[in-house]
Amino acid sequence: MSGRSLGRGVLDGAFAILGALEASGAPVRCAEITRATGIPKQTVSRLLAQLEVYGAVARVGECFTLGSGLFCLGSRWSGAQLAAVGQPVLAELHRRTGATVHLAVLVDDAVCYVSKLVGRDGDVAPSQVGVLQPPAGSAVGRVLIAGLPWEQRKRVLGAVTDREIAKGARAALDGFTRSGVAFDHEEVSAGLCCAAAPVIARSGSITGALSVSVPASRPLSPLADQVRASARALSRLSDAVSA
Repeated sequence: MSGRSLGRGVLDGAFAILGALEASGAPVRCAEITRATGIPKQTVSRLLAQLEVYGAVARVGECFTLGSGLFCLGSRWSGAQLAAVGQPVLAELHRRTGATVHLAVLVDDAVCYVSKLVGRDGDVAPSQVGVLQPPAGSAVGRVLIAGLPWEQRKRVLGAVTDREIAKGARAALDGFTRSGVAFDHEEVSAGLCCAAAPVIARSGSITGALSVSVPASRPLSPLADQVRASARALSRLSDAVSA
């Protein structure tokens, strides 16, 4: 969520407040929320009281933080459900490879990581669960782009301003068509390579991407078969996830 100052609508104000609480990373006072959002303090106080009733915010002394009600709502999102049912698969892939394992979905033409297990080499990947990132440079993003309708895929690739990233994305998509695995060779982060495979629904649509990330010094090709097999296992489990 963005902490930008929004207009006069009740929902605009409520989401601006939630965005400010998210950005703060710690409980904050009403006055701090007012400064962050530009919303009058009286309006902030009223909206906080309403959000507290529904569990969207929680009071900590004289401060406020995000509430458990948001987690309850978010857990019903299909991406969160996919992460939940897929945890055994991710854990087994993590155990066998020792790599950093990611599960991602597409949200508004951007990659959203819904699960991450850090590998034995440490947190070498610059990814964060719940944070949207451009899709064209990453292996998971390229898998997800491959699942888009042609016109949407063309729009996403056309929005890439870095020519090398765009060129690499198109080459990776060609390779994905042949092998069922997409790669990223230090295109997102220097010293980091990734391989990703699709999570496919019963309908045949790509609903997610599973990846392994390792230092560039470690051979990536031997991991391709493992991530592909794990993605197929997760695809079978994903039928339990409601759309």
